[in-house]
Amino acid sequence: MRAFGKLNFLILRDRSGFAQVVIEDRSEFQKIAQLQPGTVLTISGEASINTQAGLGVEVIHPKITVDVPITDVPPVDYYKPEIQSDLEFILDNRALSLRNREIQAVFKIQAGIAHAYRLFMYDQVQAVEYFAPNIIGASSEGGAEFFNVDYFGYTATLAQSSQLYKQIMVGVNERVFALMPFFRAENSHTPRHLTEGKQLEFEMGFFDHWHEILDIQENCLKFIVKYLHENYAPEINTLHGNIILAPENIPFPRLTFAEAQELYFQRTGIDERHEPDLSPAAERELCRYAAEEFGTDLLFVIDWKTIKRPFYAFPKENQPDLTNTFDLLCNGTEITSGGQRRHTYASMVEGIKSKGLDPANFPDYLSIFQFGMPPHGGFGMGLERLTMTLLKLKNIRETSLFPSDPKRIAGTRLKAKLFYGSENIRNEIIRLMKQGDIDFKHMVHEPTPTSEDSARIRGTSLIEGVKAIILRGKTTKKNYQMNVPSNLKLDMKAVAELVGEKCEFESPELIQERFGLAVGGVPPFGNLLNIDTFFDEKILENDRAAFNCGMQTESMIMKTSDLVKIVQPKLGHFTKE
Repeated sequence: MRAFGKLNFLILRDRSGFAQVVIEDRSEFQKIAQLQPGTVLTISGEASINTQAGLGVEVIHPKITVDVPITDVPPVDYYKPEIQSDLEFILDNRALSLRNREIQAVFKIQAGIAHAYRLFMYDQVQAVEYFAPNIIGASSEGGAEFFNVDYFGYTATLAQSSQLYKQIMVGVNERVFALMPFFRAENSHTPRHLTEGKQLEFEMGFFDHWHEILDIQENCLKFIVKYLHENYAPEINTLHGNIILAPENIPFPRLTFAEAQELYFQRTGIDERHEPDLSPAAERELCRYAAEEFGTDLLFVIDWKTIKRPFYAFPKENQPDLTNTFDLLCNGTEITSGGQRRHTYASMVEGIKSKGLDPANFPDYLSIFQFGMPPHGGFGMGLERLTMTLLKLKNIRETSLFPSDPKRIAGTRLKAKLFYGSENIRNEIIRLMKQGDIDFKHMVHEPTPTSEDSARIRGTSLIEGVKAIILRGKTTKKNYQMNVPSNLKLDMKAVAELVGEKCEFESPELIQERFGLAVGGVPPFGNLLNIDTFFDEKILENDRAAFNCGMQTESMIMKTSDLVKIVQPKLGHFTKE
């Protein structure tokens, strides 16, 4: 609501977008003057052409009925064009933050990606959709990264993929696809991993050359991007036009794994030619090559080493240390893995044993090869990672409605060890010290607004002081705590390289609002504030560490080694004289 006295404007949201209502009647305005965003209204009035309004019209002379009055202020400003908060705060308020127009656009586009995938598979590939189980008796791909569940006294697992089942279905319908959940027990906190997501699966039988799988993969991605431009232009515009380049007339470049490693070395001088995998830096550089040389953001890397592929990957006939497999890179990130599968009984048993697995655990799966399977292969794409990559987002959690990761289940924090306010934080620090049987000195003193004041009052050297600084990422709006010796300054360029984005100092007002702390009193315990915490390595050069413990009038002195042990920060070098 925008109130200007005699002329007031009300902005309404429904599934069609935003509509503007012009209110001149004071009695009508009084019905809503004290209400908050989220209030549900019924409005009748006169439609008037206004090319500046979102729908090309606005409503004048309205009659307002308040259906659901809301008087509480929302905890998150979802009604603004962009929520000026970090991702963790947005996820903590996920149920409301989803109403934000930018976040809403992401998930409308994600629905479009899934629909376009189905259209492509049904209409152009003539594949049959299948629906595989999610609770299975053994790990679907081997390894230890799976969740166990109690199944009536038996141990079952949650499926890592429907790989085994889509191969079974190839023997039934030849070309099959699915949109299935996956569960991976990876204790990974990277911006591109989730423990639960959706997988776009495809498998086909019979081909003259296994590269036909790559052709379908390429055409599928081009179809999806074209479909989004044709049907989701408003949402793409809401996201400032951020979407990858995949022109229909430009083939995705195809490099062997060895060629990709050599190209990375030639372009950067960094030698990873003896590594079994591509580093994230190499993936980014290869995509830059594709964009610069070909005008597309996508590139295939084929012929991967056998040691890096699952047991069902088809080994190359004359080079068994390599496989007929591929990864598809997009805008610096791997979004697809796929290739040809083993298709004879003897070969599949060999593959299972080569990964240290027991063929006896796969009786139904092996039976299909025992009784005949065609040469076949396929691919899988994570829906959330695909959405993140196509829209050039920074974190996969932005593309999951209610993300699960090592810190959250369905968006809800597992252990919300979040403390607010100077006294609560001070008390928790003392509790942790006593619990860990750590020696420390707690001092109460006059306010110490500067590092020099603190050193003088504590009787410590300036270099022993630990200065805690809260930053905000310019892209993600995420908070970081950088801790440095009091005699040194932050090197913001080094900080950007460390966290992957440029940062700025968080405002004192927001630090007070979000954490209940005043600048100068912030302790080097970002873990209690649930923000990423970094210690500069020079802190470790001193035996003692001294710091304010939540307020400018209280300090602690302790062994540096004990401080590092209890905070468990990430270490780096990001200071200068």
